[in-house]
Formats: sequence, structure tokens, C-alpha cells
Amino acid sequence: MEWVLFVSLQWIVLGSPTQPTTQVIQSFPSEELCNKAAEALRNEINTPLGSNQRIQTLGRVVCLERKDK
Repeated sequence: MEWVLFVSLQWIVLGSPTQPTTQVIQSFPSEELCNKAAEALRNEINTPLGSNQRIQTLGRVVCLERKDK
């Protein structure tokens, strides 16, 4: 089995949202490694961008198991 990490990001700049972007990170050999990567990304997303309070980062990070047919 393989684990895949989906990351969707959107920024709010001066009250206006940008278009969301999605990234797929593949080939995690275990759920534990995928979840560790997801947690590291969540921590980065929740870290403010310097002292600039006019930019907000929103993100969704999900690990999914990929099953071969």
C-alpha cells in the first residue's frame, strides 16, 4: 500500500482570497510517515508570515491510502 498526501492552500491578502492551489505528494510507504509530513505542513501553515497581519494562509492537508485495483 502507498500513502498520498493532498495539500490545498489558499491565501487571504488584504481581505481578498486568492485562487486555491492543490499539490499531491505521493509515495509515503506508511501512514505514520504521511501523517508526520502532514503535521509538519499544518505547523507551517499555522505560522504567521512575519509580522504582516494582512495575509492569512488557509490549508487543508489530508493523507489517503492509495489502493491498486
